[in-house]
Amino acid sequence: MVNLVVSIGSNCGDRKGSVAGAKRWLQTLLLDFRESEIYETPCALREGPNYANSVVSGIYIGSLSSFEEKLKNYEISKGRDEACRKRGDVPVDIDVVIADGKILKPWDYKQKFFQIGFGSMNVQTDPD
Repeated sequence: MVNLVVSIGSNCGDRKGSVAGAKRWLQTLLLDFRESEIYETPCALREGPNYANSVVSGIYIGSLSSFEEKLKNYEISKGRDEACRKRGDVPVDIDVVIADGKILKPWDYKQKFFQIGFGSMNVQTDPD
């Protein structure tokens, strides 16, 4: 069992619809599901289209590695492949940023695309 905080983003197609669909899917996997609103942020890495984003949290009954495998399979099922990566298209991106209070992705954690949603959720992290 693992407590998770997950970032969701999309920069192409029906961006808000893709994020909303990912949230509905994640709600089927997580107990004590909580979610931020969907909001828009500029691309964090380079010039590019704005992203629709959201942050969700909950408890996954299973291992972190099995959850992350499910995330990658979901992304692939929604069209995330090498060709779209080369173009900079992100149909949907889902990443575990915090697990059991530990920040796994410090760069993501500091970014506006995560902090907006995370800040609205009142979830605790370890200071380490």
